[in-house]
This record gives sequence, C-alpha cells and structure tokens, in this order.
Amino acid sequence: MLKKYVRKILTTFGIDGAIVYTSLSRIIQALGGLIYVLLMTAFLTKEEQGFYYTFSSVLAIQIFFELGLGGIIIQFVAHEMAHITIISPDQIEGNAENLSRLSSLMHFCLKWYAVFAGMLLITLLIVGYIFFTKYGHNSPLVEWKLPWVMIAIGGSLNLLMSPWMAVLQGMNKVKEMARLALSQQLVVMGVTWVSLILGVKLYIGSISLLTGFVAMIFLYSRTTYPRLLIKIYKQKIVERISYKLEIFPYQWRIALSWISGYFIFQMFNPVIFAFDGPVAAGRMGITLAILNAILSLVVSWTSTKVPLWSTYIAKKDYLKFDQSYKKVLRDSTLVSIVCISIFLVFLAVIGYLEFPLANRFLPIWLCAVLLITIPLNNIINTWATYLRCHKKEPFLIQAIVIGILCAITTFLTAKYFGVSGVVIGYTAIVVFVSIPLSYYIFRVKKKLYHV
Repeated sequence: MLKKYVRKILTTFGIDGAIVYTSLSRIIQALGGLIYVLLMTAFLTKEEQGFYYTFSSVLAIQIFFELGLGGIIIQFVAHEMAHITIISPDQIEGNAENLSRLSSLMHFCLKWYAVFAGMLLITLLIVGYIFFTKYGHNSPLVEWKLPWVMIAIGGSLNLLMSPWMAVLQGMNKVKEMARLALSQQLVVMGVTWVSLILGVKLYIGSISLLTGFVAMIFLYSRTTYPRLLIKIYKQKIVERISYKLEIFPYQWRIALSWISGYFIFQMFNPVIFAFDGPVAAGRMGITLAILNAILSLVVSWTSTKVPLWSTYIAKKDYLKFDQSYKKVLRDSTLVSIVCISIFLVFLAVIGYLEFPLANRFLPIWLCAVLLITIPLNNIINTWATYLRCHKKEPFLIQAIVIGILCAITTFLTAKYFGVSGVVIGYTAIVVFVSIPLSYYIFRVKKKLYHV
C-alpha cells in the first residue's frame, strides 16, 4: 500500500528512475549542505566563509575552458546512439559509420580536456593569487594561499573526468551516472564534515574536490563502463565527427552562452568581496549556495531528458517530444515553488528563534526577492534545452544581452548600493528582460525547427 502511494506521488511530479537518483543526490546535497552550513558557522569565521564562497566563484572560470563542450558531447553521442545498440560491454551492434563517428568524438575529447585542464590549472593559480592578494589584504589572519593552490589542482583534475560522464549520459546511462554521483556525494559529504570538525579551515574546498575525484575513479573502476568506453574508443575510425564543420559552429554559440552565464551567476561574490569585503561576500555566497542547490535540483527534470529528447529529434517524433517537454516544464516548476517555500519558512524560523545561523544569510526579504528567479530561470533553462537538443544554440543573443546587463548592474550596484542593490538589480533583469526575450526566441525557433 505504501509502495503504491509513493509511486503515485513520484508519477504526479514526473519523477522517473534517472530523476530519482539525480534529485536524491541534489536533495542529499541540500540537506548535507545545511549541516555543512552549521559546521561552517562553528568552525569558520565570517571572513573565512567569504573567502570560501569567493573561491568557488573564481573556480567557476573553468567555464571559459570547457566552453559548453560537456552538453554538446551528450547530444552528439545521443544522436549517434540512435543507430547503435549495446548488447554488453564487449558486444556493440550498429552502423559502422556511427560507431566510427562516436569513437572519433572520444579521441577528440581526450585531447581537448587534457590540454585545457592544464591551462585551467595555470590560469587559476595566477588569477586567484592576484585577486585575493589585492582584495583580501584586510583579512591578514586568513590563510588562503596554499588552500587556493590545492583547490586549483582539484578543479583541474575534476575537469579531466567530466567528458566521460557526458559520453555515458549520451548513451542513455543517465540513471546509472546519477547513481554513481549519489554515491560520490555521500562520500564527499562524510569526508568534508569530519574535515571541518578537525579544523582544516579553508582546505575544506580542496578536500571536497579531491575526495570527489578519487571517489569517482574508484566507483567507475567497479563498473563495466571503462570496458565499454575502451571498446568504443578502439573502434576503427573510417569517418570522423568534424570539429570544424559540426562541433565548432554549434560550440561557439554555446561557449558564449556559458561565458555569459558566468557573469549572470558567478560574478556576485568576487565583486561583493572586492567592494564590501569577505563578510558580505560570505552572506551572499551562502544564500546563493542554497539558491543554486534548489535550481540544480529542479533542472534535473530537464537535464535527464536530453538523451531522450535528442533521440526523439533524430527520429522526428515531435509529438512525443512536446508531450515530454510540457510535463517536464510543469513538474519542475511545481517542485521549485515547493522548495522555495520550504527555504523561506526555514529562514523565518531561525530568524524568529534568533539562531546565530540566521546572521550568515542575507536578510529574509532579500532572500525572497532573489528566490523569485529560481522558477523563472528553470523555465528559461527548459526552453533553452528544448531548442539545444536540435544541435543548435538560438539563445546566444539572449545570453550575451543578459550577461552584459548583469555584469554592468552587479558592478554598479555593488559599488553604490551594496548587496541589496545587487539582488534587486539581478531580479529585475530576469523578470523584465530575460523572461520576455527567452519566450520570444522559444516560440519563433520552435516553429522554425519543426517545419
């Protein structure tokens, strides 16, 4: 009876196997993050909290190196897999042309990510040293130099792992990858909790990254996926996926969108750190961490559908494609509203009870304003993913416009109005510019792609 009731709830919210593992990972991450916040309150100063979250924002410049290739890999693999069948890790059937193209893509990924992981490491070391030396001088008691070096190493190693998970997701192993990610998350969570208690301070960021890297290597080694990847990698290449003719014309648009995304989502902390100091950056950072956790949870309804949607497009089955899209949009929006409500109630309770934790977040009214952007950004993400599954990037202009507006607004409001100005300015851009422009693009391009 209970099992039947649970299944009914899952069906109501459109939760399938892939979403269960992906969402469970996000939920555990969110709950674990709450405990992490409590530990951070006890074992990190407000200044160290600011450094920690600004570390994360600077680390996000890896966007400039990956340039959206992970999502492109999923889609290209999914399109080739529409004509390939995996019987077992040692037996793969399908058109020789498609197998060859898939193998060539894997060869390309190995070279691309090896080069850019090295470039990322060098860039992080230089940029981080210059930024934190210039703007962190008012916090001489915070030891950040060696922790930052370790974070740069951890971030670069994790970049090396990302293409192989993308390849497997493109093979419609979304549920399996989500299950591995969930196991990885549990390990990382346990290690970071213990590490914080032991007093590792700002080394906690690198411990999290390096633990995640080692855990994923171990988890992969206990599956048949390495054999499968090696089997495809060794396929005779008679026809290649051309980077110049196929990937680049699509990637440069995705890359500009992702770069714009950095200015939309990751610029807040470094700018606030520079103008208002690490304490203000810490409050903004911890609030954004919860916001991003909720958004990451709800977008899993969309991200787990990329292989399926790409397959529908390859087969020109637009009816099923649209049915799936509408359900995903409805369910993910509903979940985002539920999550926002829970978080606001949580903030109200800890504020009313005057818990010290309340002082680590932005004021509740600012949190409420910022949280408005979650369901709106989720809707935009669903529209964009729908169109990108056609191996096109129609949201380029939108991303550039919003990125420029956010960069200018964040800089000016942080300088003259502080954190409240940053939050109100960003929310206004999402509501009055991003949503209308995104909807217009979606309507026009959808008709064009399905002619």
